[in-house]
Amino acid sequence: MVAAMVQNEPMKETKSGGAKSALDRLERHATNKLNGASSVPSTGQESPAARASGLRRFTSMGVEFLAVVLIFGLIGQWIDGKFHWHGVATVVMICIAVIGDLYLQIKMLLHTDGKSAGKAGGMDSKEVSQKGNHSDD
Repeated sequence: MVAAMVQNEPMKETKSGGAKSALDRLERHATNKLNGASSVPSTGQESPAARASGLRRFTSMGVEFLAVVLIFGLIGQWIDGKFHWHGVATVVMICIAVIGDLYLQIKMLLHTDGKSAGKAGGMDSKEVSQKGNHSDD
């Protein structure tokens, strides 16, 4: 439901740029990836095809993580060599890559788990957090 609202909204860019703009682009990218992701069946007895699909999903997440860190590291090394910053840009770029990719992967996993819980008739994460906040004590 949230993804549908994000898709219908016109793309808004902040004029100030900076971290807010980067986080908005990161969230749009994660939402687009989530829309293309398939959910894992929620039955206790998964078929071999479903297990293979899950294995492919987690393997691709690891390969994507490695590729992003390597690419950002190489970009950081190039910047260090060009401006003689002695490794500062490499460390900053790798930190950006790790934090950004972890954010995207956690968001994708939470979204996928929410979809499979919804299909099983369970509560989604919003309902669980609301239930926890409204205790009868």
